[in-house]
Amino acid sequence: MEIVEDYSIPYVSEKIGLQNVDGIAVNKAEDSVRKGLTNYPHTVNGFICAICIKGKAELKINFQKKLLEPYTLMVVVPGSMMEPIEVSEDLHIDTIFFDPNCIFRDSLSNSYLFFHEIKQMPCIRLNDTGFEIFRQHHKSISMHYYREESRSKADILQFLLLALLAEVKDVYNTKGEQAQKHTRAAELTTVFFDLLYQHHKEERSVSFYAQKMHLTSKYLTTIIRKQTGKSILVWINEAVVTQAKSLLKTTNLSVMEIADVLNFTESSLFCRFFKTYTSMTPSAYRGN
Repeated sequence: MEIVEDYSIPYVSEKIGLQNVDGIAVNKAEDSVRKGLTNYPHTVNGFICAICIKGKAELKINFQKKLLEPYTLMVVVPGSMMEPIEVSEDLHIDTIFFDPNCIFRDSLSNSYLFFHEIKQMPCIRLNDTGFEIFRQHHKSISMHYYREESRSKADILQFLLLALLAEVKDVYNTKGEQAQKHTRAAELTTVFFDLLYQHHKEERSVSFYAQKMHLTSKYLTTIIRKQTGKSILVWINEAVVTQAKSLLKTTNLSVMEIADVLNFTESSLFCRFFKTYTSMTPSAYRGN
């Protein structure tokens, strides 16, 4: 697949005019992150740790709607699908966007591979202390990111990012302990969304996900509807549409090739499916 517009660290740095530091992008201006957001779904090729200072943003992360408002910590792992829905004009998010490979180089990093927990809960509301701690982490990393070149700059940033991830891990460990009281229904919902993220390109039947979870289709459908207010089929179709939008906007694949990627037997079926949910043909959406 040939990527036309890759939402990676180099792309983001160039788009919003950040300093060129290999593997890391850190905002300086209050509105730079808002200006760098796309208006279509895209796969994030890096690790995002961001804290909302003011304003609001509604977005989908791995197909689920999330709200960013002041005191919200947002952590997005590589490979996640993100789609901005609505963004306020005064949005200020202090963001650190980096390639995990630039810090996961030795045994010091082994205990920080907790991406699964983050994927389940990408947005967390912080208290006053937590908010100030993450603001200080951003301030410290930003200061070294924008300083004049030095022989130790890369090493300093590496260890500062490790410290940041240690803080993130602590937050998620605390939330995880609190979440142990979750019901079985909540646990099943989490498993479903993990499976949906992994298989939405090739599987669109409710029975597939039910079988994967060793449940009946009827039982799983009831659980998901009660937990989310939507049926499984709606979630599956929304995931496929989101992926289709991303492929149309971020690759040069033809409509026929995209239909094949999404496991439609004919491109006409894909076009009909896409138009049903967007009121536009795939070609019209791509050119819009």
